[in-house]
Amino acid sequence: MNAGVLRKCSVFYLLLPNLLFGLGWFRQPYSALLAIGLSYLLFLEFKKEDSTNKLTAKSLGFLFLFSLICVFFCGIDAFSKPSFDWLAHNIKFYDLFKNDWPIYFPEVGRYACYYYGYYLVPALVSKIYGQLLPSVFILWTFLGFFLGFAWMLLLLGQSRLMLVLFLLMRGMGQLVFSAFKILKISQIEAPIFNPSIRSIFEQSAFAPHQVIPSLIGSGILVYDFMHRRKIDETFFVVILVFVWGVFPALSLLAVFGAIFIHKYILNDGWRAIDKRMIIASYLLPGLVFLPTLTYFLSSQTLAIQGLLWQFKPAGHIILSYATGLLLDFVIFYIVIISFNRIFNIFPTWFVNTIFGLLFALSLYRMGIYNDLFFRGSIPLCIILYIGVLKGAEAAIRTKEWPTQKLFYMAACLLLFLTISLVYVKSNLLRENKIAMWTNSEKVQYREYPYTEYDNIYQGLLNGYGDPEGAKQYLGSQNSVYEKYLSR
Repeated sequence: MNAGVLRKCSVFYLLLPNLLFGLGWFRQPYSALLAIGLSYLLFLEFKKEDSTNKLTAKSLGFLFLFSLICVFFCGIDAFSKPSFDWLAHNIKFYDLFKNDWPIYFPEVGRYACYYYGYYLVPALVSKIYGQLLPSVFILWTFLGFFLGFAWMLLLLGQSRLMLVLFLLMRGMGQLVFSAFKILKISQIEAPIFNPSIRSIFEQSAFAPHQVIPSLIGSGILVYDFMHRRKIDETFFVVILVFVWGVFPALSLLAVFGAIFIHKYILNDGWRAIDKRMIIASYLLPGLVFLPTLTYFLSSQTLAIQGLLWQFKPAGHIILSYATGLLLDFVIFYIVIISFNRIFNIFPTWFVNTIFGLLFALSLYRMGIYNDLFFRGSIPLCIILYIGVLKGAEAAIRTKEWPTQKLFYMAACLLLFLTISLVYVKSNLLRENKIAMWTNSEKVQYREYPYTEYDNIYQGLLNGYGDPEGAKQYLGSQNSVYEKYLSR
């Protein structure tokens, strides 16, 4: 499979939920115009050629098995012990299957305002079949992981070891607080909303609906930027991500914006912009995106949001932030800059931009669990991991390593954190359906049903006991979307 075929498959995968969203959420003529616009932009994508980089048959075989393992351990359909978030995922899937589109909550008389992209295709297939089909949900997830990790493998020189490390790489997180407890220095808990750099494996257990588009979107962005040198064509891909996950899409848009400014304002100048390119790459995708943007702007304002230091306990927040995230910034920066000096993986300004965006995200809390950072940071962390591991792959291949002592200290700590995640998550090797079938001892863990609640609002209100979280799914009353766009 070459990069051109991978791109076509990836764009089609991201676009299909956008098409269903346009048909299901908007009245005529906007619905028809959206469908026509998306179809034409897909046609333009299919005309593009790129056969310069190819994934070998062995790489594709490895990707198949790797993606199967990720699907198995992410918690879907309770193959392995699912995180509590799978109650919400399963309810959303059932909600979209059972109820008419757009989703409406009759108990409060409000429309839902949420990014449903991940669930739309499996829900539609289930609607057509007349029965909820978890198998389609699983297959759709597998396809997403396969495409996303295909981009990662392509960017990492098709090194399977680097792809495994990519899945597990993480920051300090709450490790310092855990060490304090073990050493009996303190029993302080890190606030749940405090930002930390999590692994893709951990994120997949909570938010596969945002990890998958982040993998695909980040992969295409980095490939277009570093290999194709056609960053303008990435804009369409970025706006397709919004229906999948708003916060990752905003981060991708910020990275894209930084590249655009550097290219057209700081270097080449506005004269380098071709008029035809403006129409095909920006104007048409922007017009197609306008109804979706209006829909998301109709969301009810979140009750819990503000600068991080405005929340309590301030002392715990500062300690967790300093020993976790700020320390991670230093460690990752030392490693990636050291590799970059030898192999020129990314331009230095680009590396600084990624860290700057991560830092900016970390200062503001949005939502109970700070989804702004934990989900918005996914694409930024993916790009950061690519930079580190691409450098490691080049160093192993060329046997040329940085000489600074600080590099080895930081790199060893990162490697320890990565490997230690296997131990932290080793319970999943026991708590899964295969272990349940083969082990004579009873293995029990909680499974979350699909059909326990009629809709996601009821699920959050009663299943999670989270009225504030339930309100986050509501659209504003008398919004532009409700008045003029909604079916």
